[in-house]
Formats: sequence, C-alpha cells, structure tokens
Amino acid sequence: MRCRFCDTEIAEKALICYRCGRATTDPKTAPPPRPRGIPLPAAVAVTVAAAGAAIGLPEIADGTALYAGWAGLATLATGALALWWGGRGGRR
Repeated sequence: MRCRFCDTEIAEKALICYRCGRATTDPKTAPPPRPRGIPLPAAVAVTVAAAGAAIGLPEIADGTALYAGWAGLATLATGALALWWGGRGGRR
C-alpha cells in the first residue's frame, strides 16, 4: 500500500505513515461541535452599553421605575456575560 500524502510504500495494515506521520484513513468519528455562545467583545459591548444606560437612567426615571430599570439593565449585562461564559465549552 502507498501513503496517499507522500506516496511512500507502507505496510498494508499501517495506521500512520512512518515517513510523513499522517493517518492512512479518514477519522471514524466527527470532531466535537463548536461551543455555542456569543463572542467576548459582544458580551463586553452589551455590558458597557447597559452600564452607560444605567448611569443616564436617573435623569429620565425616579422611584420604582428607576430601580426596575437598573434591575433590568443588570439582568441584561449578566445574561450577556452568562451567554459568553456558557459558550466557552470548558476552554481555559
């Protein structure tokens, strides 16, 4: 049998070419799927936009509406960062 990459004569049952080190057959399993989530710059942009909106919120709302707005913006920023963190898929 000949290696399909470097055309070296190799054993019939060889799994790896001894010359180029490449596999003689295609992988039997598919690679794991890419983790889903949002990129870090997008999560940071949403968080910064929420912080900017929270700073300007006292000028347009007061009392309960102000606190509800802050809670909503905090939830939005936390959700964006959670989507980024969850999409990391165990990467360090």
